Amino acid sequence: MVGKKDYDNFLAKRTAELIRENFSHKGVTNLLVVKTGGKWKRTLGHIKPLKGSSGDSLIEINSLLFDLDVPEFVLNYVIMHELTHYFQGFCSNHEKRHRHPHKGGVVEKELERRGWKEIQEKSDKWIKNNWDKILLKNDIDPTVKRKTRKGFKWKSFFR
Repeated sequence: MVGKKDYDNFLAKRTAELIRENFSHKGVTNLLVVKTGGKWKRTLGHIKPLKGSSGDSLIEINSLLFDLDVPEFVLNYVIMHELTHYFQGFCSNHEKRHRHPHKGGVVEKELERRGWKEIQEKSDKWIKNNWDKILLKNDIDPTVKRKTRKGFKWKSFFR
């Protein structure tokens, strides 16, 4: 049986490949941990500081992306999206290139510059048309909104 450790090992290898293929000129300059996260409804991945360390980074990838019905290009796109944040200086020690992580489509523009526009569009379309089916298959009701202190709020797919 495949376990969390297997998925984490796969993520580490795939992330290293994507860095070599797309960001080799920059390099990883601090500890970067990539692992599976929870089964989130509206977050496919996120990057944050690694807890208990100073200056290290953690990328968590939604564990629902390992569902066999999710195409590999979607998982690759999510990893690339989070790596783009990392190399743009969000939750890493790279120079911060932008004030806000998504304002003005900075991630999409960077991915397009790196030749990922088609995969990005294909992933966005697949997510729009299929994500609710993945949620239902995994006993998660896509219609129930998460209640926060401020009321009901939908989280974006990426933070």
